[in-house]
Amino acid sequence: MRNSIAHGWRVAARTASLQLGATLAVSLAVAGFGWRTGLAALVGGSIVSMGNILFAVRLFGRGVAPARSVLRSAWAAEALKWVWLCATLYLAIAVWKLPFPGLIGGILAAQFAFWIALIATR
Repeated sequence: MRNSIAHGWRVAARTASLQLGATLAVSLAVAGFGWRTGLAALVGGSIVSMGNILFAVRLFGRGVAPARSVLRSAWAAEALKWVWLCATLYLAIAVWKLPFPGLIGGILAAQFAFWIALIATR
């Protein structure tokens, strides 16, 4: 039997490292279109992977807890991730004015890496 908290931490760490690796690879690949495009891809992927890290810390950080408390933690973790995502995407698009294709490329790379990591860690 798996310890669900320890397994959750391992999955979260593996997923985040795969997301950051995919983000780095895509940002280096699109850097040929300009350094701002490469930076935008790096920022976009980092936003997604940091959101998942925040989710894991909020969900698994308390350790063993009653089911109702864990459910509340899951909802709070998801809300925290969405607030993070909206705030940082606003900064990237409206304030820093990063190139949109690079930003979306990084976001897609990190999200596809997330799905692959979840399939691979069954």
